[in-house]
Amino acid sequence: MDQDIWQNILDKLEENINPQSFRTWFYDTKLVDMSDQMLAVRVPTQFAANYLNQNYTEALSEISYALYNRKYRVQFMSNPHKIQQEKVETESINSNRVILNAMLHERYCFEQFVVGKNNNFAYSTARAVAESPGYAYNPLFIYGESGMGKTHLMQAVGNFVLKEGRNCSIYYTTTEAFTNEMIDSIRANKMPEFRAKFRKVDLLLVDDIHFLSKKEGTQEEFFHTFNALLDNRKQIVLTSDRPPKDIPDLEKRLVTRFESGLLCDLKNPDFETRVAILRKKAEPENLDLADDVLTFIADSITSSVRALEGSLIRILAYASYNKINTEDITREIAQTILSDMISEVRKDITLDNITQQVCTAYGITLPQIVDKTRKQHISFPRQVAMYLANILIPQLSLKEIAEYYKRKDHTTVLHAKKMIENQFREDLSFRAHIESLIKNIRG
Repeated sequence: MDQDIWQNILDKLEENINPQSFRTWFYDTKLVDMSDQMLAVRVPTQFAANYLNQNYTEALSEISYALYNRKYRVQFMSNPHKIQQEKVETESINSNRVILNAMLHERYCFEQFVVGKNNNFAYSTARAVAESPGYAYNPLFIYGESGMGKTHLMQAVGNFVLKEGRNCSIYYTTTEAFTNEMIDSIRANKMPEFRAKFRKVDLLLVDDIHFLSKKEGTQEEFFHTFNALLDNRKQIVLTSDRPPKDIPDLEKRLVTRFESGLLCDLKNPDFETRVAILRKKAEPENLDLADDVLTFIADSITSSVRALEGSLIRILAYASYNKINTEDITREIAQTILSDMISEVRKDITLDNITQQVCTAYGITLPQIVDKTRKQHISFPRQVAMYLANILIPQLSLKEIAEYYKRKDHTTVLHAKKMIENQFREDLSFRAHIESLIKNIRG
């Protein structure tokens, strides 16, 4: 029956992709494990697993939802016997602890995480949490844009605890999966079992918590689960694409609780860290690229760690298809292979282009926005610009932003930030306006 589910998903996928691609990547796949949320699929090589996890999981999840009204998370692997997971079958007689399905990917460990200036704080705090779950930084809230390594760090905490062999139950899930499981439990009149399951966990890892936005029922349930775990000194680790206060329509009591632990953000890696990431990711694939090729990639792709990984997969696929050695890949060949990825890289964000976009949006001039006047039609756009500068160019100090806009000191920027954040939370139309500005600035 389980194999039928995977076969039905494959049949639907085959209707929607190139026949050659289907034969290349999906001909020799086999479902080896299944839970309410995940399908574990075996593939012949680790390269195939990396490529499929990078490029097809979202499409397969959508197909599973269309067929079975459930978004299965498909995980491809070459060594399925190494999946670090335990089923809901073992209960400790002495402690009543349940060993739950952790669904952790073994490659998401601290040893495989490349540490740089952009993520050193987040790495250090995650490591501290792993070493003393429930005591150091609880909850731990990791936020940053997509592809920065949030899931890697979160699962590294779980993998570390699992490797230590502690009598500790671990549960990793996404907010969407938590919501779907809750809905299924309501339909089946099994909410007591649902609550008991999550409130017995020793280490709860929840990805993409920003998807709690506008889900009042799920927020209510998660609030009580959160309190129950914290009251019993159980560790919670959450990830999000933004800090708690910026998640739209998130109840204030949840914002307060999320902020009660430690918040740490993951920023874009700098050039040196990007080169280190490329070298680290290339090692297990025996991908031997010249230094000038690595430098070119690191200089051209700056948007995320995931994009860097994707560039290596592209190059490895090109070399395999054309039957050439990766050391023969030149800078010019790499530029051709990655041309579409490079063209989509966001432009560098500067104070000048932030200011220009704000001036255009509010119909004022550049000299006006830095003028000393306190007239509302000038001072408010200036506050918006300072707020955007603070969140979009995090390496800038408040003093540097104040000097650019010809303000006396950093307190002016702090005041602007507070004013805009308050309006952002309370005014839906203003929130949409700010998000539109951010999109235009990022290009």
